[in-house]
Amino acid sequence: MRDTTSEEGQGTSQVPDITGIRLDGVGRRYALGGPWVLRDVTLDLPRGGLVRIEGANGTGKSTLLRLLAGVDRPSAGRISGRPATATAYVPERFPAALPFPVLRYLTHLGAVRGLPRDQARDRALHWLDRFGVTGYARTPLDELSKGTCQKVAVVQALLADPELLVLDEAWTGLDHESRTLLDAALRERAAAGATVVFVDHDPQRLADAPTLVLRVTPEEVTTVRRAPQPRTPVPGHRESVVHIEATGAGEVPSVPGQLSRDGAGAVRIAVPEEESDAALRALLDADPPWHVASVRTEATAVTAATAATPEPVAPGDVVVPRPRRAAVGALLRYQADLLLRSHRWLPPLLFYGAVMAIGVTGGEPLLGSLGYETALLLPFAAWMVRVCVTNEPGAARACVASAVGAGRAQLGALATALGASVLVGAVGTGVVVAVSGAHSDDFRTSVPVGPAAVAGLLAAAVSVLAGCAVGAVTNPPLVRGGGWSVLCTVLAAGALLVASGSPANAAVAGLVTGSRTGAVHDPLLPLAVAAVLAVAAAGLSCRFVSRRGHTE
Repeated sequence: MRDTTSEEGQGTSQVPDITGIRLDGVGRRYALGGPWVLRDVTLDLPRGGLVRIEGANGTGKSTLLRLLAGVDRPSAGRISGRPATATAYVPERFPAALPFPVLRYLTHLGAVRGLPRDQARDRALHWLDRFGVTGYARTPLDELSKGTCQKVAVVQALLADPELLVLDEAWTGLDHESRTLLDAALRERAAAGATVVFVDHDPQRLADAPTLVLRVTPEEVTTVRRAPQPRTPVPGHRESVVHIEATGAGEVPSVPGQLSRDGAGAVRIAVPEEESDAALRALLDADPPWHVASVRTEATAVTAATAATPEPVAPGDVVVPRPRRAAVGALLRYQADLLLRSHRWLPPLLFYGAVMAIGVTGGEPLLGSLGYETALLLPFAAWMVRVCVTNEPGAARACVASAVGAGRAQLGALATALGASVLVGAVGTGVVVAVSGAHSDDFRTSVPVGPAAVAGLLAAAVSVLAGCAVGAVTNPPLVRGGGWSVLCTVLAAGALLVASGSPANAAVAGLVTGSRTGAVHDPLLPLAVAAVLAVAAAGLSCRFVSRRGHTE
């Protein structure tokens, strides 16, 4: 596909270079060897502009939006210039199946986007008030109407003043007043220097505003119209500013630049050098004409402070995102809260508790009971991974992925499953140590409780890491479809437990053998191998989720 200019636009006129987001030979398909949804897309998107994308259904508009938002990665080519931590995405249909009240969800998303939690909450209330839905702040998302739920989707994107805002038919379901408010909000973001890219079925949506209009067809992406783009100051660059002094008796004509008056009736105009001719012509062509007293050129260094023109949307409320590390912590808190509120942790926990109650009884040999508990943790951890990576609806995951990246969003889910499994494993080990007998199978050899507990914790860690590795490679995005995923998880977990040489088998076997002899062995080598497997599996899962997309 190529970037061309049609006759509807400005013909073959030269367009100045625009620094912004660039797509170089970008292509996208959802399966290896599958059909290309987009192919060889090369174009530039301006900073500080509104970009409208048009095209028939099924031509790849939504795919292009997801690539721009960072929700998916290109199958070919590259995208450069996209702000990595200041991107927001509004899906066409926002899911109500999230177990949060409105304000709690928005506070989580604001924190994920880098805002301190107090500021995220305040800005959420500010935007809810602007959209007239403050009364729903404590209402669960699954009790909202479609229109109100869509307003929440819009608010989560506007919270942190994104530098890139991507909207996929975000006006769907909104009332007239909210649509008008969203139009105004997008104009505000573009005026503040952000890039706004949108698709909407209404051809009159922001029809007077787009800097760029793109049309997507099965064969190519073409530029339908490109408006002149205001020059954006670049930090570190030296610009020439022309200072004009003039006197006159009539009204001051409309001129570009900054204008000031003095008490004697003279005016002073500061204007970029390339606009100085237009300012002089306006003064001389006025009726009556103005007398130009002096013209002086001055080179000015542009700093980062003068290059940007942020516009706070609430009085006294300036968005100051935190470092990426704080946003990662917010992502983990969001995933943990999502897990707890979904109650999907109950089935694996009940399974674990029931099987533990059957196999671990008071007075049984300590090391043997620890071996039983260790073996049980592997399928439990794999199950928890499935719960966490499928817990979030695809559209909600896309909103998070636009803020932190698809791979990091997947990693947050995997880390949450690992943390929950470690917690259950530690508690389970403590229970086993408390109720079991400190002796060997034949009751002749005493087993030291402290070293046995340490060995049990290390073995539990081996099993948890191995289970998380299994879950990462047998669930989306690597294995799709509930039935196949469950079958692969069961088979892989069983194989790791029984296969000679696997870290989980070695850890369990070490405890069982020690229970016979009374000797305690720490499974350090199996722990190292399991850690390597877990890291490799997590990396594979995170890489594929941005290539193949998150399952709905």
